[in-house]
Amino acid sequence: MELHLPKSIKKFFWSLFPVILLLIGYNNIFNYWELPLFGFNELEDFGTLLFILGTSACESALVTVFLWWILESMKKILRKPNS
Repeated sequence: MELHLPKSIKKFFWSLFPVILLLIGYNNIFNYWELPLFGFNELEDFGTLLFILGTSACESALVTVFLWWILESMKKILRKPNS
């Protein structure tokens, strides 16, 4: 099953995605995974950082699509004339 998103999301997605990625990535690195408490002296630590950033990117993409969906739904609801 493929998810086909409309072309109108492209501008919205790329304008909001980096901001959400920075916020979620910062939160994951410093609060959830607590990486500053551990050292970066092995290659495995770099892999952990890449894993955290990858999962943060997936989470950010999902949040961005949900925000777009909510905004589009609100636009449709507010455009309808009162019946």
